[in-house]
Amino acid sequence: MLIPIFIALIGTIILNIGFVLQKSEASQLPSFTPTDIKLKLQQIVTCRKWILGTTLTTTGWLFFLIAIAVAPLTVIAPLSNAGVVVLAGIAYFYLQESLHVYEWMGFIAILLGVVFIPIFSTSKQVDIKELDAVLLLLMTSIFIVGMIFLVICQKLLFPLKNGSVLGILSGITAGMGSAFTKMISFVIDEFILLVMTLILVGIFQILSFITLQTAFQQERATIIVPLFNSFATLLPLIYGILIFSEVVPIGQMLGIIMIVLGASALFQFSGEDFSKKLQGE
Repeated sequence: MLIPIFIALIGTIILNIGFVLQKSEASQLPSFTPTDIKLKLQQIVTCRKWILGTTLTTTGWLFFLIAIAVAPLTVIAPLSNAGVVVLAGIAYFYLQESLHVYEWMGFIAILLGVVFIPIFSTSKQVDIKELDAVLLLLMTSIFIVGMIFLVICQKLLFPLKNGSVLGILSGITAGMGSAFTKMISFVIDEFILLVMTLILVGIFQILSFITLQTAFQQERATIIVPLFNSFATLLPLIYGILIFSEVVPIGQMLGIIMIVLGASALFQFSGEDFSKKLQGE
């Protein structure tokens, strides 16, 4: 269990640094729409920090998805929030930014949460025969309908900022991508199911990437990343408990809560300040 946790922690550190690099160049990017593709690709190539950030986020996700494939979702998914500790450290030592009391509390909460998860987690796995395919499809359909409903409500009923909505949508699609990545280890011997699962993983990850980059163009990192991480953590937990029959002990749940709350507190300053520094502001 310790090896996939270590892999996930390395991945999430790389991932969060990549997020900040992407955010620092977001205003220089063209809109992610299927028009004038050649011109937009030429513009993207000139954004070297964004390309580096995208390389890092891709690498981080690969580390993270490898960990998901071999360990319970309920153990690995919450660790995606831990990378913000690195950004906090950079902001504190490199930017000489002082930490408020609640930010020190967030830092400590994340560290304790990361310790709690391996201590209290269980490595219980289930056989593919125990998985309820109907429930899997039903849950996924509910989440997709929920995303559509959120967009409709944002347009017609209540004025949520578009960037915030995109951050939520990116987190949901990333969460579903993580859940179906977990499915790969269960359908590895079923060629058709394996291909279908890989296609869904690809679709969810691409949608998550596009919506996240568009959100970065419209809203502050300190708002987008906590929204993204919260939903990218919540959905795998739901899938892990209901679909993969994973057990979440009270101690592990406490660790999960500490990590999510602590990451939200720390990112209140680290993502934005580091982004400004990279832009030379």
